[in-house]
Amino acid sequence: MKQPRGAKRAERRISHHGRRIRHARLMKGYTLRQLAEIVDCSESMVSKLENSRLSPSLAMLHRLAEALDTTVPDLLIVGPQDDGADPVTVFPAERFVERPAQDGEENRLVWFDRVLPFDKQGLLQVNLLHLAPGAEQPRFLQHEGEEFIFVLDGTLDVIVKDHSYPVAAGGGIFFSSMLDHRYANTGTEVVRALWVNTPPTM
Repeated sequence: MKQPRGAKRAERRISHHGRRIRHARLMKGYTLRQLAEIVDCSESMVSKLENSRLSPSLAMLHRLAEALDTTVPDLLIVGPQDDGADPVTVFPAERFVERPAQDGEENRLVWFDRVLPFDKQGLLQVNLLHLAPGAEQPRFLQHEGEEFIFVLDGTLDVIVKDHSYPVAAGGGIFFSSMLDHRYANTGTEVVRALWVNTPPTM
């Protein structure tokens, strides 16, 4: 049976909302039951909302937004990819091979090459960090989310709270962004690292 005009688009939007609700819940650290109690509904209803089996009412969206410290518009954001095919981006190997410094980068100690730039509609951000010998992030950072760093070249010192973790090329580190963190290059070669944040932060 042929779907009515707009039905497929509506399905995509519901799916998009479910993904955002689930992500916001996980960011708050709530279980399905805890969120259900806060918004005064059943655990199964929250599960159906997150798995795109139920479309939230406007009243429910307001309760969810308040409980998850977000806004209704943020839960309703629909990117261009949600009206068409699933977005797929393939990066060639050359994208992550060391390249010569670009204009304005030669004398910089730290720079980020935006692989997946900040996008309020997205849930993920990926940067390629370049850190010169002796360079560091001097102050601690703290924000909501999670981070994963994979070191491509050199050794990156990642300081989380009061402990320093040296991560050599080929290694990685994962931590909650809610923990005080900063980074430094105490070695003699440039550090390159793939830095993944969720949600996007900068």
